[in-house]
Amino acid sequence: MILRRLTTALRKQDWFTVVIETLIVVFGVFIGLQVNNWNEARVERQLAKDYVKRLETDLRTDLANSRLLTEYHEQVLAAVVRTGELLSADAPDAKELIQMAYRATEINQLPPERATWDQIVSSGHLGLLPEGAVEGGLSTYYAFDAMKVSYDALEQTPYRRALRSKIPIPVQQAIRVGCSDLLDEQSILLGFKEECGIEADPETLQAVADAIRADPAIREHLRLQFAEATTAVNNLQGNSSLVSSALELLGAAPEGSNDGVAP
Repeated sequence: MILRRLTTALRKQDWFTVVIETLIVVFGVFIGLQVNNWNEARVERQLAKDYVKRLETDLRTDLANSRLLTEYHEQVLAAVVRTGELLSADAPDAKELIQMAYRATEINQLPPERATWDQIVSSGHLGLLPEGAVEGGLSTYYAFDAMKVSYDALEQTPYRRALRSKIPIPVQQAIRVGCSDLLDEQSILLGFKEECGIEADPETLQAVADAIRADPAIREHLRLQFAEATTAVNNLQGNSSLVSSALELLGAAPEGSNDGVAP
């Protein structure tokens, strides 16, 4: 309709009408573009809020897991130290020596929740996150999986291989039943069992303990196990601090708050 009127005005050389109709067209295009820009901005703001909320949920899960694994490996480290003390004793209790020596070989990991982060990166939406959040902590955190690094470092240590090769399978089975990880109904790690027991006859336990004490390589490898376990604990503690910093940069509410993401 506007184009028809504009064409007619041009034929009649009605310049006033031409100007008015042209302004109407330009103004209409301008308004259309503005509305489109406003809608895109609104969609981006909502998407940014959704990303932050999802990242906060992921990071809070990672923080809880990192702290759990830190506590877990602190107990492993304590078992390393206690094993060294028992190996140096004149007549250590056989069951305690086996319990501590085996616990000193334990490892575990809980993979980080990174689906949201990977989606943000693959979609090119890093610019939607709060200023400084990416460079200040998120990129560093997601580039280094401290939980996996700690697990990998302890998985193939000489001490772990040497110690477990000394323990007969029935005794290892008894340890797994009575002195291993505590899991919930979904087989998710909760930590170590508080009460640690090994159902085996005393003679068998004494023979295993004697074999452990008689192997000089185990004492030598235990020193390296101490270093690796210490590094794992330090990495996990640093990981928890990094996650906490990332949450702050996202504007997340303090722990224990029910407010979710801070405005």
